[in-house]
Amino acid sequence: MPAALPTPSRWTDDELSEAKARMEALFTQQRKEEGPRSFQRLYEHLRPRVVEVFEATDDLRNLTGDFFLADPDAWQACRYVCGPPISQEDLWTLVGGSKFKRVPPALAEATADALRVVVDPVRFGWVEAGRGPTEGERDAAILATTVLWTAQQLGTERRGEASSRQEAATSAVLAEAGLQLDPSRSQIMFLDDMARGTYSKERRIAGAKCDVPARLADGRLLAVECKVSNGPKNGWKRVNREVVGKAETWRQHFGVQVLTGLVLSGVFDVSSLRTAQQAGVALFWEHDLTSLSEFVASTT
Repeated sequence: MPAALPTPSRWTDDELSEAKARMEALFTQQRKEEGPRSFQRLYEHLRPRVVEVFEATDDLRNLTGDFFLADPDAWQACRYVCGPPISQEDLWTLVGGSKFKRVPPALAEATADALRVVVDPVRFGWVEAGRGPTEGERDAAILATTVLWTAQQLGTERRGEASSRQEAATSAVLAEAGLQLDPSRSQIMFLDDMARGTYSKERRIAGAKCDVPARLADGRLLAVECKVSNGPKNGWKRVNREVVGKAETWRQHFGVQVLTGLVLSGVFDVSSLRTAQQAGVALFWEHDLTSLSEFVASTT
């Protein structure tokens, strides 16, 4: 009988509770250390851009296609003059479904039309009234608009920074365990699309994105996902809707030759961690990736 292949650590409920408490403590510490200064710095960075939009559009009374022809980057700030603020995806849909980083000239008028009809009447009552704002109204509107934009942008940046941090930490552990970086970003449809003993940055595996794919020395594919959460509800979605769903997709494609791993930080409910583990997902902790390092080393 051939020897059984090594498997990642499985955690008891007590160990899951201990890891949960440690992640939450680190999350709380980070937020306290960050404090309001990050919000203030970002607010001060974004406020001049909001002022520019007000000045260029006559306090939003002249929100036209010509404005976006002259300033195709202004659409990001203008999303926050809507009531409520409009998402990128919603705006793209309203102007025809085309994604863009800068408003294309052909969509300048459509972008202005889409935004103009949903300008917030609470902050910008003077627009509907057909008059200019008082100095107090203008100052209050600029403040409120910048705060809305800052809050959203700070959340986006936090998620991006956390994701990048997790992926970098995971990659470092794989490299220290002896795996070599594969620079390819092409989709992995067959095991041999990656050489044994390699890892890579984000790639699609059988149609689903994977944060850090790795081909172990024993031939199996380790698909590592990195997730951070700021609350139990968000954590359940991140783990059991996103990762467990991908794990099933990958199992259907590769069978037992694929393992799904999950590097976690932030706030998660123990039940979501237990459910993911029961579904065959291997759990690793960003604050202590020893178990990932030991598992990869055991496959050589």
